[in-house]
Amino acid sequence: MTATLAILVGTCLGVNGGAVIASQAPTRSDLDSELAVMRADLAGIRRAQGEAWLTDQRAAEVRALVSDVLADSSTRTQCAESGSTLMSGYAADRGFYLGTTDGEHTARIFGFMQVRFVWNQGYDASERDPSSNSVWGAEVRRAQLFATGNLAGPSLTWLIGVAFGATQDPVDFQSVRVDPASVDDPAPAISYLNVTKHFGSGWYAQVGNIFTPFTYESHLFCTAETQMGECSMLEWLFTAGFTTGVSLGYDGDAIHWQCCYGDQIGTAPSPWNSTSNQTLAFASRVNWKLCGNWEQYAYESSFRGQEFGAFLGAGVRWQNGRADNPAATDGTNPLGFTGDATFMFGGANILVQGVWVDQWASRHEAAWGGLLQGGFFLADSLEAFGNWNIASTDGTQQCATVGMNWYADKRALKVTALVIAPVDGGQPALTSAVLPPQGLGGGSNPNNNMSLSLQIQAAF
Repeated sequence: MTATLAILVGTCLGVNGGAVIASQAPTRSDLDSELAVMRADLAGIRRAQGEAWLTDQRAAEVRALVSDVLADSSTRTQCAESGSTLMSGYAADRGFYLGTTDGEHTARIFGFMQVRFVWNQGYDASERDPSSNSVWGAEVRRAQLFATGNLAGPSLTWLIGVAFGATQDPVDFQSVRVDPASVDDPAPAISYLNVTKHFGSGWYAQVGNIFTPFTYESHLFCTAETQMGECSMLEWLFTAGFTTGVSLGYDGDAIHWQCCYGDQIGTAPSPWNSTSNQTLAFASRVNWKLCGNWEQYAYESSFRGQEFGAFLGAGVRWQNGRADNPAATDGTNPLGFTGDATFMFGGANILVQGVWVDQWASRHEAAWGGLLQGGFFLADSLEAFGNWNIASTDGTQQCATVGMNWYADKRALKVTALVIAPVDGGQPALTSAVLPPQGLGGGSNPNNNMSLSLQIQAAF
């Protein structure tokens, strides 16, 4: 009895004890199952949170889309009468633009201004303040505004330019040659004023006020694209300026060529019956790209990162003057030639240029000039440059320039500091009229030692 009872008790304890031990110490299979359930729950929570975040993003995008649709709807409503829609905006390489979405009619506005401080040191106190040989001051060197666009499709374009400055620019220098005093206080004037028809395959025709294709810098659109922020002395002395007439041109992969016929070169705009008309007045220039691309040729500087480029240029001008044409502006029958070579090394550049004309400023003698210019980037936004000019017009003169440019952008903001100094003192009165715009003293006896100029250029 006692033995039987002991067996029953032991059996019961063994069964119950096994149950208790099992509940307190689960097997590995049980743990794996429970972990899998927890992982599934966590994944579900994450999915729920992600869907909520995506829902917020979609809501924000929908709100932005609705705003765009409403704005576009407003624009379409405003232009409903014309049957077209407008687009507008601003781009660094285009300026402010406005046009129809079909591209048939567009307009954009862009421009630049240059403000500078000039300090000039001379050696003849008789023409200056008796207490000092130095003079200085600040001025708005240039302010130019342009508007361009197309009419009835991209093949017909128009261009208008208005220029203002403290002193005349090279394109107006014909009048300065007649009256040197007119270099001061010029009135705002129209520069570009033309319509261009593009025929395809690079060919185009132009009519109106045309920048005469001749010198090296005449291929640049404006002075904002020059290396020094100012035209060279050769451009001042030998530029063909603008002419009123017609032009035919070709822009190909390797060749850019333009030829124009019009009124007396350098006196545009002028009426047809003025004394500035010519029987014949021609000018032409060709640019030959040996390597590189045309975009880098739009600036005198060669920026880092650009490929190597080499360009050759040549120009010719000739006009058959009648007896009533002003003899004081380059003579009655001036013939001129110019040639140049440009090398761009992707951070450095070299320019060599020469000019010869058979008459200059009503003199029946030949005149000539030469230019050597170059620059290199010390850093991505810091450029050092220098040039040397020599010209023989109504006397031989030489000058040298050294300076530095700091760029916030190729066009948006540029700060230029330069020093210019005559190498010799042979600066006759007529030629000296080109000196003040470059920062030197003018007058009948300029007597310059050197001049320091600090200029800020802002473009949009």
